[in-house]
Amino acid sequence: MFIGGKVRLNLCRTWCDYYKADRKEGERCLAHELLSFWEFREPRVASALAAISAKKFGENYDYEILRCLICHFCVFRKHGCDFAAHSADSEFSPCGALKALGGLLVVGAFSASEVRQTWDEFKKAGYLRLAEHVSLRRLESPFLYDRSADDLYELNEEAFSFLERCDGANPGWGAKADPEFLNFLFRESLMACMWEPYRRQLSWRPSPIPSWRYLELMLTERCNSRCVHCYLGEAGTADLPLADTLAILQEFEELQGLRVLLSGGEPLLYPWWGELNQRLPEFELRFVLLTNGLLLTPEILKGLKVQEIQVSLDGLESGHDLLRGVGSWARVTAGLKAAREFGFDLSVATMIHAGNLQELEELGRLLQKWQVKEWSLDVPCATGRWSAHPELWVAPAVAAPFMELGFGSSSHSSDEDFACGHHLAAVLPSGKVAKCGLYAYQPLGLWQEGLEVCWRRLFHIPLKDLECAPCPHLRVCRGGCRYRAGGGLAPDPVMCARYGVNPTRFVK
Repeated sequence: MFIGGKVRLNLCRTWCDYYKADRKEGERCLAHELLSFWEFREPRVASALAAISAKKFGENYDYEILRCLICHFCVFRKHGCDFAAHSADSEFSPCGALKALGGLLVVGAFSASEVRQTWDEFKKAGYLRLAEHVSLRRLESPFLYDRSADDLYELNEEAFSFLERCDGANPGWGAKADPEFLNFLFRESLMACMWEPYRRQLSWRPSPIPSWRYLELMLTERCNSRCVHCYLGEAGTADLPLADTLAILQEFEELQGLRVLLSGGEPLLYPWWGELNQRLPEFELRFVLLTNGLLLTPEILKGLKVQEIQVSLDGLESGHDLLRGVGSWARVTAGLKAAREFGFDLSVATMIHAGNLQELEELGRLLQKWQVKEWSLDVPCATGRWSAHPELWVAPAVAAPFMELGFGSSSHSSDEDFACGHHLAAVLPSGKVAKCGLYAYQPLGLWQEGLEVCWRRLFHIPLKDLECAPCPHLRVCRGGCRYRAGGGLAPDPVMCARYGVNPTRFVK
């Protein structure tokens, strides 16, 4: 392993406004790695930098050239780069290595064409390493999963085989890549190029078929709200033991899982939340916190290790508080806006009811203003506490048009041949595995039997077996919610209303 010279030792300390001596990072910005590589290949780089470091050249350099040459290929560009995030702010300082490159160009020590040439050499000779937030997955076919952006890229076998060797320990591997494919990986912030080896373990196994991609992990029955529409009914005190939770996450990752929905009850009331939260980065999974939002304080958000927060917001103040209690809307929206300031991906789930119909269009405008990336609207199932409040129920024909207000989507479906839940199952606080929380009364077994064992017991309903199979909208609605449809093969009346279909036309 090469140990860096003057560039490695002094570059960040001398040039970077964000330098912290005790910071440990597995990946560094591309400008840093390029200069380190360049110094090793061309000794005059170090002397040129030493000549300008004291004068701090590059402070007023126009970095647009270097953005095109370097930043567009940097692994941090989409995830974590302050300079990229503040690209419109001319007062915001670039990283130290980019400033150093700017200084070299200002004094004419090197030209932009030499920087471009060195980058072309570096990506062929350096150590390619899949980004920390990226994983290989063997689902129905090979994939690359970016859990930070929640993007799933389908691969052919040749590309998958190439990426298996991008572990940061194979020098010159980039020379064997298709240049267009390699540049795509860099542009999408999926690949780092490093000047010295730094191995990461890349492992995978074939998933079960169908693949289990999404796990709703119901950590606790505890809740700090008494929502009138809660399908779970009265809150309880059962908690999934921490050791069980960690073991479930480990097994789900091995099964090639993608996304974990941390729910409850209210997951932030889980007795071991602090320890679990600190352990989440150990798993190559995307974590989505499903919360009522009442506990999203800056203190909680500052240390939160999830990638996404989904908040339940059931209208403007009047409509939301009607379901969740007076004063809850103000607390939830304050938490939602605070989460945005901390940089979390945000999504919102809304239940349509008689008290919020006139508020939903305005709510949608607010959510877009608050930079919510996904908004889903649905109709509650008549179970739990909701069954006692028919005065708030809305007929499917009335509710359906409002479902069209939603935006965004995070589905990674492999096909459209099966009804809902084809890639989803839940683990309850009791340790039981079920199709989802609504099907707690039909458990697939206990997780201790093995998640895969339980998953293989789940019957996946083919769309062709549904009573509404002849419907021309079937491929879009996928039969809707099976629980809301009565648990069998009948049409879902809400989805029929959404697409203007009379469900009785399918009765034989």
